[in-house]
Amino acid sequence: MHWRTREGKEAGKFNERQGKEGALGLLPVIDLRMIHRLKQRTLFIILIVAAAFAVYAPSLRNGYVWDDSALIQRDPFIRSWRLIAEGFRHFLFTNATASDFYRPIQRLTYTWDYAWSGFQPELYHFTSILIHALAAVFLFLFMERLLTRLGQSDATRWAGVISVIWAIHPLWTSAVCYISGRADPLAAMFGFCGLWLALRLTRTATSLAALMFLLAILSKESGAIFLALCIVLMLLLRQPREVLIRWVVLCVLVAGACLAMRLSAEHLTPPSSPPLSVWTRPIIALRAFAEYAGLFVAPVRLHMERDVLPFGRGDLGMTIAIARNREFQTLLGAILVAGFAVWMRWARRRDEAVFAGLVCFLVAYLPVCGLFSLNASVAEHWIYVPGAFLLLAALLSAARLPVSRPAGMILLGLWALYLGGRTYLRNPDWHDQRTFLEKTIADGGDSARMYINLGDLELTEGHTALAIADFQKAMTLTPDQPFALISLGSAYLHAKQYELARQEFMKALKVPITEADAYQALAVLEYQENRTDRLDLLEKAARLAPEDWDIQKRLILHLGEIGQVDHAIVLLRSIITAEPWRGDTWRVLGDFWAHVRQWDSAERAYRRAIALDVHDDETPKKLAAMEDERTQ
Repeated sequence: MHWRTREGKEAGKFNERQGKEGALGLLPVIDLRMIHRLKQRTLFIILIVAAAFAVYAPSLRNGYVWDDSALIQRDPFIRSWRLIAEGFRHFLFTNATASDFYRPIQRLTYTWDYAWSGFQPELYHFTSILIHALAAVFLFLFMERLLTRLGQSDATRWAGVISVIWAIHPLWTSAVCYISGRADPLAAMFGFCGLWLALRLTRTATSLAALMFLLAILSKESGAIFLALCIVLMLLLRQPREVLIRWVVLCVLVAGACLAMRLSAEHLTPPSSPPLSVWTRPIIALRAFAEYAGLFVAPVRLHMERDVLPFGRGDLGMTIAIARNREFQTLLGAILVAGFAVWMRWARRRDEAVFAGLVCFLVAYLPVCGLFSLNASVAEHWIYVPGAFLLLAALLSAARLPVSRPAGMILLGLWALYLGGRTYLRNPDWHDQRTFLEKTIADGGDSARMYINLGDLELTEGHTALAIADFQKAMTLTPDQPFALISLGSAYLHAKQYELARQEFMKALKVPITEADAYQALAVLEYQENRTDRLDLLEKAARLAPEDWDIQKRLILHLGEIGQVDHAIVLLRSIITAEPWRGDTWRVLGDFWAHVRQWDSAERAYRRAIALDVHDDETPKKLAAMEDERTQ
């Protein structure tokens, strides 16, 4: 209990009276007010967890979608506990494409899931829901302590209502239903826990809070915002100078530690998008503010990718209509920003808790407001943390409106029911890759990336004509998109339209990011069309992408097919020297050693492969078969 608060002083006087009235002051003192608050807090925690699991229960039946294949099914670092330390030395998307995402704690949670369930998606979804529920619980504990410090009456009740609504809001479905979106709940769980501990103001709690902030940043880069939030809260609560200095030093140390780990990790920088004009940024920020505001109040059409810039859709009338609507959105955004400024001015004079919520919202929202270059202009899950502070300010402000208490409670209850129902109904949108892609496109997220992925799915399932149509649509939205070129060429190749396929591959050769894939695709084309073995093209692709295991593997397996086993073994050993952590590499090496009857070397390779994958069922069978052949 903090004795500086009014409630603390009253509870202290009550304890003193009880002590005097007890038998010689030796009977234990029972603070009835504290017991009531403890019961209320426990009930809210149960309610928060139950609400989170209730609205997200359907996602337990979902599978893998979008980036799940890269972060879970293709990531070698989650396959064994032995690779945890190695996972901290690499960015995400190791076996996929280059990225700027250094999130080793997110990867560590996948290691836990894989250890227990392999590639069965149920546990992955359960873990995501659990992390989200815990984030809401720590939000509740933090909000309760913050509101108590700010002198807000019924702090526990307000914190509970805010946390329940935040837990069930459908804007976070892309962070909870989507396994790869787990970084947001994970960073929030550690971040809110850190803020809760920081407000205790003891040295032990401060040290633990710093550790939580470190874990938040290692879960997602935006977790660094909790460092700024901590400093801002200390200023708002008018903490002594020595407390502020201590926290500034701790924040610098935490940020430095994260930066050192990030800079020392292996990193392939992805190609940068063409920069937007500095004058375009404020327009994007205004549109994003309007977009988020509408989604926050009435999340009707939700989809993974959102863009507030008008692009051509192949139809002049539609392009003009989209551009006109975006201009209206810019005007609406300007009006909302002005209204927000008036709201802040009112809160500064009238309500300290509302003002604190608005300030914290601004601090958390600024990095994703649209003024800075990110991999999109708007994303629903980006306001996962800012949304909590916006809820705080909005609900406390709404309580001051001239509306009767019963009417206000009914309106709030109806809104909460709508939010929970919308979240529940949104879960199946992530059921599988086809459902996710088609639903996203239908709801307005018809970007080039969505059509490329839908086309890849159609091609995998043998629907070549549909795949070609999807890739052509992607090219209409983003002309000469490099991955669309490769995919469209592959579809033409599948349809045996060799000349059209060659044209697309030749275009892809001119783009550095797809050059290696294009050489590999041309090798396949030459073999299918002319039965010509273009080993030179496969070797050129391998030289251009030494870090791409899929390209290296195709070359190595082809060398084995044409009898150059010794050459394949040399290449494999060079790859293993650079990347000894990939179980698949050891498995292939074991196959080649077994082929040339080098039994001891094959056994060592197979056993190493088994050690690097706790759910490797294939290699033990190969090892047993090799032992049988060896003894014959």
